Amino acid sequence: MKLLTLLSFCVILFSACPKVSNQPTYNLGETIMVPLNQSIQVGNEKINLLVSEVKEGRCPKGTNCIQAGTAKISMDVAIGDEVSPITLEAKGLCEDESGKCGSTAYAHGYTVKLFYLYPYPSADNNGNRDYKAKVMIIKK
Repeated sequence: MKLLTLLSFCVILFSACPKVSNQPTYNLGETIMVPLNQSIQVGNEKINLLVSEVKEGRCPKGTNCIQAGTAKISMDVAIGDEVSPITLEAKGLCEDESGKCGSTAYAHGYTVKLFYLYPYPSADNNGNRDYKAKVMIIKK
């Protein structure tokens, strides 16, 4: 009986402790990897980024295409209860990760810059949909 009481006390004690998030903390002005369908929090302003959809249209490596194509990324930028959907584009046949392959969008007074969308499609991994967008968000 004493063991059961002690165990119950420990459960109550530890459940009352604040939960520690194992999500990394990101700051404005640094590059961030945002996985598809996973919310990422940025900065003291508590900005949340969520890549909700990727429409892949880039010409896969190892194939011949008439056009390079683009991938369109639907992202939600949220501050508090205000959510602004934005669209970013990743150019096809472009593997430069410095930002030349991506577009820029604006929401809530912030600039969101796409540096790259991983993985780049190839004839071998064309079915891989574990997308991650490499972005940076700065105050406009």
